[in-house]
Amino acid sequence: MTQVVDRRAQPGTTTSSRERFVRRNKKHIKEAVDRAISNGNVTDIGSGGVDVTVPKRDLSEPIIHHGQGGINDRVHPGNKEFIKGDRLPRPQGGGGRGSGKGEASEDGEGEDDFTFHLSEEEFLNYLFDDLALPNLEEKKEADLERTKLAPAGIVSSGAPNKLHLLRSKRQKMGRVIAARKPWNDKILELLAEEKEILGSYDSDAPTEKIVSGLPKAWSPKRDQIRGLEKEVSSLKDKFGVAVSGEHAARIADIEIEIAAAKRGISLIPGWNESTDLKFRLSLPKPIPNSKAVMFCVMDVSGSMDEETKNKAKIFYFLLYRFLKRHYQKTDVVFIRHHTQAEEVNEHDFFYKKESGGTMVSSALTLMKNIMNQRYNDGNWNIYGAQASDGDNWESDNGKCRTLMDDILKDTQAYFYTEITDGSHQNLWRTYENVKSAYPEKFWMGHIVDRKDIFPVFREFFKRNGKDGQSVASQLKPQAYAIG
Repeated sequence: MTQVVDRRAQPGTTTSSRERFVRRNKKHIKEAVDRAISNGNVTDIGSGGVDVTVPKRDLSEPIIHHGQGGINDRVHPGNKEFIKGDRLPRPQGGGGRGSGKGEASEDGEGEDDFTFHLSEEEFLNYLFDDLALPNLEEKKEADLERTKLAPAGIVSSGAPNKLHLLRSKRQKMGRVIAARKPWNDKILELLAEEKEILGSYDSDAPTEKIVSGLPKAWSPKRDQIRGLEKEVSSLKDKFGVAVSGEHAARIADIEIEIAAAKRGISLIPGWNESTDLKFRLSLPKPIPNSKAVMFCVMDVSGSMDEETKNKAKIFYFLLYRFLKRHYQKTDVVFIRHHTQAEEVNEHDFFYKKESGGTMVSSALTLMKNIMNQRYNDGNWNIYGAQASDGDNWESDNGKCRTLMDDILKDTQAYFYTEITDGSHQNLWRTYENVKSAYPEKFWMGHIVDRKDIFPVFREFFKRNGKDGQSVASQLKPQAYAIG
């Protein structure tokens, strides 16, 4: 049986080993990610990756020992101070040998906790890979650019995992058969001549059999050669000593030519990497895309102190990175508001210094106007994300409720985050009524400390479609950038 052995350079095995190590230490990675979000600057979260510390006690791997299950008490040979059942007092003072806490032990030895670096790509994978925009719908339009890989034939080069074994073997067999054909024809011709010479000495053989020479043409060349070699060998045993000198010389020449032809066949390579190996080709195929717009609405009124604004900015920065990483046709509209609302660019949204009173309805009115002007053609999935401390004029809450009813008719989902150290404010109570009316479209979250930001974010965007998968996850988007 033919075996294919690919001896080309392969990537190392350390990648899969690292992936297993990362999976084993998810708890410590979560702690490191939470610290990066809680302590990092707004726009530097995850930049360059993070360092993850694993205590040495968690580095040991389970080992199966034959016949050593259960709980065992042992007193090892050479012990002169203790007997079975004695309890040892806890050492006083430092962390002891190998404490890993940075304290010195009596003998000057110890072990540090293990620290490894989580790359920025791995950091973002941990943050976003199981998240998706809820209720995302495909929007069919001619100018969409999203694609998916589809089979596009067979090529002569590619990645090892794309190797097509059947086509490669078929290509190799065709080449070898074609390369051997002239040599096999030559061998058949020489054997037929040798058979005819030897057969001429058999007086009992029919003339037709002697003259016929070659076997039937439909037989495989290898079987034809084997058959003729068997017949020639039998004739040699019978009449080899009876042939004339002239015929003996010709038979010797035939044997030399046959040996040369067989050497030529043996030099034909079994596998030729440049011509035989065939690979499956996959090319991007245009498919209907899912266009989306995310309205980021942030309260910058006087009641929002600097730390509260920073928490809101971290939430929006995570949202921006999430959209940039996962979706291609996604617009982001930035709206800041106090008593008045304005649409700003990304830089002003995160860094502009401005404050004032609070009028949430001004931001919702601006959002609705922009929806009507730029995203009313039915080709967009519309989302909103609002962050506020919940403090609003009581007289403005009724208007917010009316505007929210109007907005939610045309949106896929809306996310409200209240950032406050104390109890919920009046806007929260207004939005609770909205949530009751639109449970599938309206999400609410409460952030007290920075450590609450990511759990709220994950709760908003966890997969929630069929069988636990969102529509976005079923679409499997590929090359992504903010539009």
